[in-house]
Amino acid sequence: MTIPRRSPTIVVDASVGVPLIHDEPASLRASQRMHELRDEGSGFVVPSLFWLEIVNVLGRRYRGSPQAILEAVVELEAAGLETVEVDRPMLLLAIDAVVRHGLTAYDAAYLALADAADARLLTTDATLAAAAGPRAILFGEDRGVREAPARYLPADTPAWAAWPGAAAYLRELRARISA
Repeated sequence: MTIPRRSPTIVVDASVGVPLIHDEPASLRASQRMHELRDEGSGFVVPSLFWLEIVNVLGRRYRGSPQAILEAVVELEAAGLETVEVDRPMLLLAIDAVVRHGLTAYDAAYLALADAADARLLTTDATLAAAAGPRAILFGEDRGVREAPARYLPADTPAWAAWPGAAAYLRELRARISA
């Protein structure tokens, strides 16, 4: 996992990315906040799934044409968002966030990236911001496209890494995949 080490790094959630390229109530505030953070010397990163979320919202919620969606993606790329792949270590952090905070796997990937990069998390999603705690920069409306909330396990369930068989289980899974 290669994560940029600018000071400070800000993870940008799709709930902020969409208003940057589509007229929404939070659009002006999102743009202003991004400019303020950039002026303070911040660099911006997104997990690779960010781009799929953007395409999903523009295509499904706003019924954008392929051309309009492509133009929006190019506009976001020009905003200087650096993409970080969601690799296995980040996936493990995301699994923990799903279980610990009841987040969707998608939202958990943003939190995992923020944790891995020791970064702040810019979002309009109050649930994600609550999970991020002091890493969160919350603003605007809470208008995500989201699934119905579901708790996979009780909140006091230990993280996967606390499970005594975790390392052996991961070795077994890797061996099955390699075979």
